Amino acid sequence: MSPREDLALIELASASDVGRQRSDNQDRDLLAPPIIAVADGMGGHLGGGTAAAMAVDALRGVGHATDPTALLGALKDANRAIARAASDDPGLAGMGTTATAALLEGGILYLVHVGDSRAYLIRGGRIIQVTDDHSVVAEMVRRGALSADAAETHPARHVITRALGVDADLQIDALRVDLEPGDVVLLCTDGLSGPVGDEQIREAVEEAATLEDAAAALVDRANAAGGPDNVTVVLARVDAVTREAAATG
Repeated sequence: MSPREDLALIELASASDVGRQRSDNQDRDLLAPPIIAVADGMGGHLGGGTAAAMAVDALRGVGHATDPTALLGALKDANRAIARAASDDPGLAGMGTTATAALLEGGILYLVHVGDSRAYLIRGGRIIQVTDDHSVVAEMVRRGALSADAAETHPARHVITRALGVDADLQIDALRVDLEPGDVVLLCTDGLSGPVGDEQIREAVEEAATLEDAAAALVDRANAAGGPDNVTVVLARVDAVTREAAATG
């Protein structure tokens, strides 16, 4: 970049679908620049969607803040609120949700993450999984107790070890990534990352004319692979802009 250029968020898109094997969509997403997020609810027909919506609403409440600690605070607030709601209403007992949220501030990506939804970075013909899955099989793979190939068909592959609303002492991952011109950030629920491989995800994004087209193509690929779960994707592209353009929006 030249001295008169900065990185800015230049394109956003999202798509969500119930999939081919579920009757309702318990995923939620957020496009509230500079904040984006996905959440995948669990806990029955009513509870899962409620928990995911509460997580997204907490993140939406951050507004246009550019302090990354606000994201962490929002998820902590959501964790307590979901737990209280589940305790107060028997119809919501056992509900919880994953949450993966990002704040794009200039050339920096701040992430907070709980569960097995994912954040990817697509850069220069490569796709990089930025977040770690909080799941039984992912932790087995990290310990060397299970191969990555075996994890794809393991019977416990959908069992997560962290979720908002389940543990008062929940550990939330917080990460920072330096961005480069042309980077695409992808957040998704496991309805995409489960049936669709990373390279297929990258190809769909890079072959699409726009991020809106890419989001639709990713949902189509998940459904073509059986659509075993709700699928939600959020995409954001950053690129170099002049400082004058960035200042005027």
